[in-house]
Amino acid sequence: MKHNPLLRRARLGAMSLLLICAAVVSAGVLSAIAVQRNKITEMKQQFRARIRDGVGAEVHFARQDDDHGSIQASVDSAAQFIFKRSGLKLTEHTKKQLAGVETRTLAGEQRRITPEELSDILAVIALERISGLRDTEIEYAAEILRGFDAPDLPDSFRRSRQKRIKMRSSRTDNLSPDKFIAQVKAIQKADEASREIFLGAAKSAASVEIQNRIKLFAEAAPEQFGTAANGLTPLQALLLTYSVASDDLLYDSTSNLKKSMKARQDKIMKDTGESYPSPAGHLAYGTNGYIFSTPLDLVLDEQTTDALLSRIAERSVNK
Repeated sequence: MKHNPLLRRARLGAMSLLLICAAVVSAGVLSAIAVQRNKITEMKQQFRARIRDGVGAEVHFARQDDDHGSIQASVDSAAQFIFKRSGLKLTEHTKKQLAGVETRTLAGEQRRITPEELSDILAVIALERISGLRDTEIEYAAEILRGFDAPDLPDSFRRSRQKRIKMRSSRTDNLSPDKFIAQVKAIQKADEASREIFLGAAKSAASVEIQNRIKLFAEAAPEQFGTAANGLTPLQALLLTYSVASDDLLYDSTSNLKKSMKARQDKIMKDTGESYPSPAGHLAYGTNGYIFSTPLDLVLDEQTTDALLSRIAERSVNK
């Protein structure tokens, strides 16, 4: 059976937009900070420390015997953590839904879902989200994926921004906005057989993303993620989903993330000899993110996030 070549090329663009990306660096997510071989161990240790300083310190995970109030506070800390980094706001309804299923899971009334189950859920939701996107939303996503923008962005950066969108922060391969839009629309128009092919590819890509992050977070913050490879609570699953969707590796506290953004500005100006907008007033991730820009408000809107939690709850029912 022959398939539309545009559809085959569409995998990278659509999966990056909707929670998953096929072009994962084979060495794993630490490839973004890889250095000479004799420094890799030291760099990994430093990066793990930054993760402990971020999600490890600022998200307060509830434990098995905690009451519902403590679990609600845990959910609130995660919501604040995500909001401060990306501007993505979990609604009160969503936080209540998350606290409920987290409570039932920690009480043993529902089982934890496996990483593969989460990957399956994300792939299905991704395809559903693609199918429902309007043309204006696809164009909006392409605009946001062009990268950070500001009124005082130098012309050289603005010209580069117009030519391409960046699919993941650690990748050098890029798409033109027109190709990205065409790829997403091709998936929307695909026949049933082609959609099944895409779904299989999406599940495989999601699995790689999730497994890489679980390994990284378990090594860096074992108290929070040490058992995640064997099963995820709903809160862990949501944080992993956010991490994949935003390409935020959850490192650095709120204050240290601001310092990282300032260091980014300084490095760009040093490397290019040009001025570059200040990070003041900007967030690191999400829509127009200073470090990496993704349309989180489109990808993880309330309806999609609630669908994610509902499917997690359905999968985790004890049998």
